[in-house]
Amino acid sequence: MMLAYFKRYFGYTFWVALEIVFIMGLPRLVIFPVTAYLLGKEQFGLFIFSFGIVMMLGNALSGGLVTGVIRNIAKFDGPARDCLVGTSVRLCRIAMRVIICIGMVALAIVGYFWHTDPKIIWCLIPLLLFLYPWNLFDLQMARYRVERRFALRTAWYGLLGTLLLIAIPAAIWGGAVGMAWAYMLGCVITQIILSWKQKILFKKPAYDVNIAALLKPIWVHMSIASVLAFSSRYIYQIILGISHSFSSVAILFAATNIINLCMAPMAILSLLLLSMLGGFEHLRDVGRRQKYTVLGATVLIVVGAILIVLWGGTFILSVMFPKFSDESARILRLIIMIIPCAAVVHFSRPFIVKFGPIKFIPVLNFITLAVHLLPAILLIPKLGIRGAVISYNVGYGLSAISWLGALFWTFKFSCRSDA
Repeated sequence: MMLAYFKRYFGYTFWVALEIVFIMGLPRLVIFPVTAYLLGKEQFGLFIFSFGIVMMLGNALSGGLVTGVIRNIAKFDGPARDCLVGTSVRLCRIAMRVIICIGMVALAIVGYFWHTDPKIIWCLIPLLLFLYPWNLFDLQMARYRVERRFALRTAWYGLLGTLLLIAIPAAIWGGAVGMAWAYMLGCVITQIILSWKQKILFKKPAYDVNIAALLKPIWVHMSIASVLAFSSRYIYQIILGISHSFSSVAILFAATNIINLCMAPMAILSLLLLSMLGGFEHLRDVGRRQKYTVLGATVLIVVGAILIVLWGGTFILSVMFPKFSDESARILRLIIMIIPCAAVVHFSRPFIVKFGPIKFIPVLNFITLAVHLLPAILLIPKLGIRGAVISYNVGYGLSAISWLGALFWTFKFSCRSDA
């Protein structure tokens, strides 16, 4: 029985890991390093600056609906499940159209009234459009996650990651702007193919008013929470780009990129854990063995990630970003302690999302944004990259403390409610 248990979960972990490799590994290991070499520090920094602005919203809208689907899909069977997913897709389409229209108007106003580099505007336009297929794609993958069809999810993410590779020749042809348009095009093609395969490309998905009413409260809370969480990741490069230069954005990104790659296993297991918890209605149903497995995996991943950064970080930077690796290496050594802090957040989130009060998530993400944003605003304009490093460490440390407290409260609250 023990062998079957580990074999089953190893299979899930393998497919989720491969999924992360395609969606996160290909851009961070291939696309960004190659385009950084082709574009140079300033132009690559311009793209990362523009990308960060758009990704402050990211897949927040679909993420909120995905959470709603995961929390409720166990209550539905057969056609009702199709209606649940279809209703979420309809809601996402409407919301994304509104967001894109507002964004385009905002870009027009900024471009007309402020002396903004035209390349920034022309990067932001396709990246803003990129959010529409990206959110729909992410949402249409939700059912596969809950149904544990990880191999199928991985295949679709593999297609998306492969099509995003067109950003490399586009960068040669059109610089940062060409890269942005290629990113949008790759995601559009993938989402069209997926919608055709799911037979919803030319027809409206099923919609139910009662299901929409069930999803909306979770959707609003979790979407706000996601925006706050995404904002805390990208505010450093945005403030740095505004107050200093795009070159400094590229230098900071290279260092944080190595940290994020080393923390990728945390994201993998966090997604896996959330999918596994989707099959439980109460926290008491999660066995002690599963909880200890999560704890043990967390410790091993943290230790492994820190050792990789300490022993191989400088070499990896020299291979991936040779034009500015020395400058990034100095930053890398100063932000290594965010790894255990990020681990606390990654492995607390699935339990809190599934079993905690839904209002916890936006509150926690507001705290996370505040502890990142305030130091960044105060320090980066004056100290530049050094201010970003200090803000990074302060923000991740305080964020970890808040999530850990919420996790303890969730376990106490759930046990009391189950009793």
